[in-house]
Amino acid sequence: MDQLAKKSQFDPQFDPQFDPQFDPQFEMSKGKYLAIDFGDKRVGLAISDFDKQVAFPRDFLEYKSLKSLIKTINEFCETEQVTKVVIGLPIEMDGSMGDSFMKTQQFGDKLKTSIHPISVEYFDERLTTKQSIKKLQMQGIKAKDQRGHRDMVSAQIILEAYLRSL
Repeated sequence: MDQLAKKSQFDPQFDPQFDPQFDPQFEMSKGKYLAIDFGDKRVGLAISDFDKQVAFPRDFLEYKSLKSLIKTINEFCETEQVTKVVIGLPIEMDGSMGDSFMKTQQFGDKLKTSIHPISVEYFDERLTTKQSIKKLQMQGIKAKDQRGHRDMVSAQIILEAYLRSL
């Protein structure tokens, strides 16, 4: 006997439509959010806490192929109990969509098909690189040492902004 049948057997007032324990959206909301700052050679990763209140810079990944990158992100999502991926979308300052925008969207589309049922959303990432450089400089990290860290901090800034927008 499955859980739903057991629950309804013991509680005649039970209605699975109104029980959050049986709501797939409720289940999905229990995990963490992952932000990705996508680049041609590297991606920065940031992750939220389970309450979606705090964003932490997590890692950066250098990759040679999208296939290997997507596999690594898939494994990361499983390990970290990720329920949503937020990809920074590099919109130009004038609102136009350049080459980076198209590459990021192609990556996101491939990722979506690979990590279903985890949802993938895009979020405006304008000025995050400048903000991350400033943040790292304030921490005393020299420009030559910022390479991967800049991507992680950019992902953190994207995730912070996304969480604030909820």
